[in-house]
Amino acid sequence: MRSGLRRCVTGSLVAVVVLAGAGCADSAELGQRFESLMEGVDGIVEIETGGIDYPLGSATAEATVVVESDLGDDDLAAVAERIRPFVAREVGDEWQYVDVRRGAVTFEVLADEADTAAQLDLAHRVADDPVFAEASLGTHEFGATTSDSESPRRGFGITVVPSASSDVLTAWQRARALRDAEPQLAEVDVSAWSQDSRRFITENVSGFPSALDDPATSDVVLDAADQADLLAAVGDDDLGAGRVLVLPEGIRVDLKQPTVTGQQPPDEVAEASGRAERIASALAATSGVSGTTIGTVSSPDESREVDGDLSDAESVVDAVDSDAVTYSAISARSVEVRTVRPDQVVPALRAIGGSADVSRLDVVRVSPDRSDPRGLAFSSDPATLDVLVSVADAVTASPRIEGVSVASTEARVDVVLGDAVTEGSLDDVVAAVQAAPRGTVVAFRRDVREPVDLAVETVGDEAVADCSALETDDQRLCEVVRAAWAE
Repeated sequence: MRSGLRRCVTGSLVAVVVLAGAGCADSAELGQRFESLMEGVDGIVEIETGGIDYPLGSATAEATVVVESDLGDDDLAAVAERIRPFVAREVGDEWQYVDVRRGAVTFEVLADEADTAAQLDLAHRVADDPVFAEASLGTHEFGATTSDSESPRRGFGITVVPSASSDVLTAWQRARALRDAEPQLAEVDVSAWSQDSRRFITENVSGFPSALDDPATSDVVLDAADQADLLAAVGDDDLGAGRVLVLPEGIRVDLKQPTVTGQQPPDEVAEASGRAERIASALAATSGVSGTTIGTVSSPDESREVDGDLSDAESVVDAVDSDAVTYSAISARSVEVRTVRPDQVVPALRAIGGSADVSRLDVVRVSPDRSDPRGLAFSSDPATLDVLVSVADAVTASPRIEGVSVASTEARVDVVLGDAVTEGSLDDVVAAVQAAPRGTVVAFRRDVREPVDLAVETVGDEAVADCSALETDDQRLCEVVRAAWAE
């Protein structure tokens, strides 16, 4: 659970020292310094050194230390005590690591004597516990650095793997109990992997950066009891060869399997879809956090956001011809469908509009597959689907229109223009939206961080947009809209 740690030594890394070199020191010299430090220390089986040398004369070095698997606690503490002053003296204020591994347990030596003693004590406790097959205690770093002057949040953690006679949830709960018994370890968060790496559960609020858009600001909605219940709700048969991650921010279940071509056979896609539906239903029934997104379940070509009963959304997506759908994403109040080709967007919208359950949703999104170069996208609330259909029919039929998103609501139709829109294609866009019913308000805007309306017109009325107050680029687009509207 570390980030930013450079590893250059091949093989299993069981003890790591990272030294920041300055001036003309190279990684070999830094490694030799560490080897000299460890000379004469009993119980060491092996030391491996390596590192990286940078063009401007700085370097980082690593040392791997393996101690005897049956080394006594006192001798293990002596190894840690030899390293600890080195960490305080040589590493300085930087986040650097010194790990010592005895058998299946790895722990970190920290600069503070009390912290190192606490790590040693917990390492001893997990080593003697039959619930664990492996355990690793160390530091981790999480949360993005927003500027050079701001550092990520950092903390300590223990990660355990259950023994053959245990399971990941039991190991996690046991490690938490051992942590809770030591007041000095109150801030240590606990994680657990299953032996087959299919199941993971953690107290670490950062979770996995790859699974979370913004760990530093994510809403934390699950306590340990919620997490345990959700993990238990995902059955082994439905999980199959997939993976489940249970984070305080929510649960992530991924049933997608890598293939050489990136595509999976239709029968496997359908089979995984059924498992994903059962898992999502079980999670929704288990969760006591009503109306809140507690996680996602992904399978090939599908994603389910678990925020309540998904049956209405499932029914709506099922109304669309499955041969036309490359991907769908649903939640309790929304559906998204991607079609193989642009000409399948309107039939998909019509099928969705004809579904008996669509009125229970808040928003419907349909677009061609992301591989389609035109980059079109359409969305609507259920009440204005007919308006969106009329506009989408005209937009998809015009081959010059690219990079345009159309959103229909009760108030108006918003047309967002991407960078691919030219003055010529904008003429076609204007003509397309005029296919909406008379009296429909249409707003044109650019696809920018702070969108500003370029022009707001009403179908059936004369152009009224005032372009004079806009910036130069926006002013030109506004003038094109105004002129085309009047034609």
